[in-house]
This record gives sequence, C-alpha cells and structure tokens, in this order.
Amino acid sequence: MANFIVFLIAGITSGVLFALAASGLVLTYTTSGIFNFAHGGVAMLAAFVFYQMTQEWMWPTWIAFVVVCFILAPLFQVGIYRLIMRRLTGTSDITKIVVTIALMLAMFGLAQWGWDQSTLHSIPIFWGAEGEWTFHLGGRDIYLQYFQVFSIAIALLLGVALSVLFKRTRVGIAMRAVVDSPDLLKLNGGVPDKVAALSWAIGGSMAAVAGVLIGQVQGNVDATSLTILLITCGVTAAMIGRLRSIPMTVFGGVLIGLEMSFFSGYASLHPAWTSWSPSFGIAIPVMSLFVVLLVLPQDRLRGASLSRLRERFVVPTMKTSWIAAGAMLTFVIALSQIMGASDTQTLAGGMALSIIALSLTMLTGFAGEINLAPISFGAIGAIVAYHHGLIGPGYPDQRTSMWGIFLGIVVTMIVGAVVALPALRLRGLHLALATMAFGIFMSVFILSFTGVVTVPLLHIQLSFVGGAMTVPPVKFFLWSLASPQAQLLSSTVLFCLLGVGLIALRRSSYGRRLVAMKDSPAATATLGQNLMWLKISAFMLSSALAAVGGVLYCISLGSVQTSTFDILFSFALVMGTVVGGIGSVSGALLGGVGLSVGLTAIQHTFFNLANAHNDWGQILSWATAYHLAALLPATIGITLGGNPSGSVSNIVDSYRPILKDLPVLIATLAALAFSYLMTLSHVWGNWWFVFCFGIIGIISPAVAERRMKVTDVSPPRPRNVEPEMAVLQ
Repeated sequence: MANFIVFLIAGITSGVLFALAASGLVLTYTTSGIFNFAHGGVAMLAAFVFYQMTQEWMWPTWIAFVVVCFILAPLFQVGIYRLIMRRLTGTSDITKIVVTIALMLAMFGLAQWGWDQSTLHSIPIFWGAEGEWTFHLGGRDIYLQYFQVFSIAIALLLGVALSVLFKRTRVGIAMRAVVDSPDLLKLNGGVPDKVAALSWAIGGSMAAVAGVLIGQVQGNVDATSLTILLITCGVTAAMIGRLRSIPMTVFGGVLIGLEMSFFSGYASLHPAWTSWSPSFGIAIPVMSLFVVLLVLPQDRLRGASLSRLRERFVVPTMKTSWIAAGAMLTFVIALSQIMGASDTQTLAGGMALSIIALSLTMLTGFAGEINLAPISFGAIGAIVAYHHGLIGPGYPDQRTSMWGIFLGIVVTMIVGAVVALPALRLRGLHLALATMAFGIFMSVFILSFTGVVTVPLLHIQLSFVGGAMTVPPVKFFLWSLASPQAQLLSSTVLFCLLGVGLIALRRSSYGRRLVAMKDSPAATATLGQNLMWLKISAFMLSSALAAVGGVLYCISLGSVQTSTFDILFSFALVMGTVVGGIGSVSGALLGGVGLSVGLTAIQHTFFNLANAHNDWGQILSWATAYHLAALLPATIGITLGGNPSGSVSNIVDSYRPILKDLPVLIATLAALAFSYLMTLSHVWGNWWFVFCFGIIGIISPAVAERRMKVTDVSPPRPRNVEPEMAVLQ
C-alpha cells in the first residue's frame, strides 16, 4: 500500500504538468485552427532559459520563474503567431503541420546551439529536498514534497482558470469565435488578430510553466528527451480532451502520468523487467495516443472545400520527365568525377533519402494521406534485409543479397498495410498523429533493443545487435555497390526510374483516383471508387519506396545506430520534402539531398571559412560546433507559409528565361564547363567549384530576366495601321 501511495503521488504530479502543457496546446488549436507541434519546443526552451538564469546567472529562483513563464514565453509565442502562424491561412493540413514541425526543429537546434547537450543541466526543485512532509503508512515513511503540492496546485488553478475563461468570459467566447467566423467576430466589435495573439500568449505561458516544472521532476534538462516527452504526453492528453475540452484534457494528462508512474514504479521492483521496462515506459503515452485515435468518432467523408487551397502542383509530361531524368543523371556522373570519396558517399546518402522522400510524394502529395514517420518504414526494410539478406563469410567480403532487399520490401509493405488499417478512419491531423505515434514507438521501443527480437509466427528478426548495424554493399551477380561512386550512380539511376514511374502513375487512371480521393473523398466514393483499397494500396506502395531508400541509405552510411532512425530525423525529411514541393518528384529530390548534402555543405563552409580567416576562425568554429547547420534549414521550413507550393516551382520559373535566351544559355553553359574543367584538372578545389556554381546560378537568371524585359519594351503600334493599309491597297 505504501508503494501505491508513493507511485500515486508521483503520477498525479507528472500528470497535472502534462495536462498543463496539453491545455495550452488545446487553447492555441481552438483559437487558431493550427496544431502546434512546437508547443513542446517552447516548454523545452523555457526550461533551458530558466536553468541559465538560476544556475549560470544566479538569478533568484522565483524572479526567474516569473520572468520566464509569464513574460518571455508569452512574448515569444505572440511573435511566433504574428510572424509565422497567421500567414498559414488557406494552406493545407500538411503545410500547417510542417511549419510547426520546422519551428520545433529550429527550437531544438537553438537549444543544442546554446547549451552543450553532452553536459548535465540540473535544475533543483523548489524548496529543495528539505521541503517535505513525512507520513507513516504500513511501517514505511512516505514523503510529500512542497514542490509536488505546488505543481498540482498551480496546474489545477491554471486549468480551472482557462476553463472559466473559455466558457464564462467575453474574451473566451471571442477566442472560440475567431476560428469559426473571424468576419462575424469583426462585426461584433472584436479584433481576431488580437484575440488569437492573446490565446497564443496564454498557451506559451502554460507551456513554459510545464517545461520548467517537468525539468525539475526529471532533474536534468535534455533537449531530445524533454521535447519528445512533452510531445507524446501533451498530445495524448489533448486528444483525450478532443482538442476542445479542458476538463477532459486534465483527466487525460493525469491518466498518462499515472500509467507511467505505476508501470515504472512496479517495474523497478522486478529485476527481470529492467532490460525493457525503460523503453516500454516511454512508449506508454505513444500507445495510449494510438488507442485514443482509434476510439475517436470516425471522420466523416467530406466534399471539396469551398475555399480553395493555395498549393498548386504541375504534373510534367512524360517527355519532360525523361529529359529531366537524363539531364540529372548526366550531371551526377560528371559530378562524381571531381568529388572525393567522402563527398560521393554523402551525396549517395542524399539520393537514398530522396527515394524515401518519394514515398511522401506518393502518399501525401498524390493521395493526401499524411505520414510523419517515413524513416521508420525505411528502418524496417533495412533491418529485415540485414538479418535475412547477408551472404558471404564475413566482413569485408560480406554482401547484401537481392533476396534480403526483396524480403525487406515485402515486410515493409505488410507493415504499411497494417498501419493503414486504423488510418482508414483517420484523415488530416489525426492521421499525422497516428503515424507520428508509430514512428516514436519504433524509435523508443522497437529499435531501442540491443538484442534480437523475433516476430512470432513470421520468424522475422528485427532490431540492432550491440546497438549498431553494419549493412554491407549489395551484390547481384557481377553488380556490386562496394565503392561510393557505384552507390551514388546506382541510387541516382534508381531515383530517376522511380521518379519517372511515379509521374507515369500520377498520369494514369489510378493516379487520378488518388488525387480525386485527396480532393474530395465523398465525391470519389459517390462515383463508386473503393476508398479502402485506394488508401491501403497507397500506403503499401509508399512503404515499398521507403524500404528501398532505407536499405540504400544504410549501405551509404555503412554502420548505423538507433539514432539514425530517430523520429526527429523523420520530421526533418518531411519538412524538407514539403519545402521542396510535396506534390512533385523534384521536391523529393530537394528534400532528401538538401537534408544530407545541405547540412554537410553548411558545416564544411563554416569550417573552410574558419581556416581561411583566422580573425573570425573562433566564431565560425563555434557556430559549426554548436549545430548552426541544424538550425538554418529549419528556418527555411518556417517561411513555408509564404510559398506553400514549395520552392522547386519558384526555382524552375526563375530559370525559364535562360532557356528562352540563347546567348545567355550558351554563356551559362560555357561558364559551368570552365569551372568544371578547372576543378577536374585540380587547378582549384571542390569548394571553389561550389562557389562558382552558386554565383553562376544567381547571376544567369537575373541577366536573362533583365534582357527579356529590355526586349519586351517596344514602341506602341499605331491603332489604325491595319485599316489604313487596307484602304491604301
């Protein structure tokens, strides 16, 4: 009984803090219609800032608490709303989700940049260890800390205040009305922008309070664990409250806290559970989220929206697709002749990630089904191929067989079909949360084992051995991917073929049915189409693409760890693909290559600049060491609201004038050829080639556009020239 009371108090303490964070999430969603995945990032940053003030700058604890939670966090949230969130009007669900994910990744990178994650960042609890009451129960002392009472009291107080604000005040009614009808709110004297900004400020304050207090419960503020914990627990509690009921959200948070506390507590009393209980304890909120999503009322089929979305994607012709594929293959072959082995391997990994990104183009861009865990599906294919496809005596002569890759594809397609079954009744945000739950479950539970897990009945082995996995190159008769150049060329050829195949599929009757399902499921069902088969087949084909890309990515890396398939990496790939253009093959290319090559290029650029300029070397090296490369790409995703169709369409449009201006086209090709030959002959290094390539890419379209404007300016023709000529004749 004593253990039960101890676990009960700990569970309620954690649960009300989860509920506090979730209530802020419900508030911002209810008033803006945007599900803020960055809510956990705000809480995490608040915990780090509180640590900085109290432990580094030695501020008084309560002054730092008030400043962080009730001044800085609200101002930060208001800035997020005004600069980013209100620009998302008229965008699709995936765009809204990706912008908030990009914001979360930017906060994550900012935390890694500002605070060294390899050291401990401990926050002592309020009142310390001495602030507690002692009770005797069953011959055992039970300690109730002042901090626990304070946490429960402040969480319940803010929750009740928020519920009263929503239902009993004019401001709360205006907050609910701002989503339903902003125009009607204006007619009644309200200002929608101010109402929404106020709700985001309150939500930021609640997130900050939860982050600071949870950081004290954990003892150490860690960016990864705290962000994922707040995402999983806060989102689950919010979904229990159906994203609108504050009391049910509080109940959901307490329920999650009790589940985790009782399981972790009783598991610690059984030594046989210690090998897997930590991972399972973290997975409890994720499994609860999946169950909650399944028992929610089924999503009704909807017709086409009256307000058209701003996303536009042009489907290229097959002739254009083959020309683009040939040009891309030629460019990569030429590039492989001047790159070193490490750069070639990095680009090969980027092409493999682009193949995984093609699965997003297929599933989300064509069919409208959101998947936030593409890397997790790729991990399944790679692990199955590793356990069941290795041939040869051992390293370094061991190879991956085509049979292993085929088996990995089949198993991943089966998993995709299984994941699609509960997704049949989910759409939009709910489907995104379901796939996120699957990805986190894979990351924190399945892939966290360092032994071998065998799937019953199927006798398929999963997970890593010794915490790492070395996937050898593929061998198929005389074809081998032993060298980085062979890996790059093979991945590029495969991407080109799969990309052209996807465009052909999009232009087929099956592709048109997928797009029709995306635009209007109700109309598609009315016309006699089988929505269940369309969704399952789309998930299976998407999973197959992810499996192929996952195997090739592991081969390009050589040795991979569990962190390789982290859910945050999936978020980054989804963000990059949407930034490129989720409905286009070129968007997948930009997303995969940008995630792999872009980060490496930024790091190498800062490194080279640091070596070349000694005066700035310390600052540039510091920026590279503290993950500035991870922070910059996330800022690109934040600006997606200004161009929800992706950047590829703008890039293509900007280079069209070059194709119409023959002198500029010849000059551009000549300049590129000159810089390439100078690099090929080792007159200068690869970094200068990248620099010249970028300069040419910026100057050429500007020159072509300017020449086009000058050419188009001509004197106006007389209005009556043609009639007068007719009279003269």
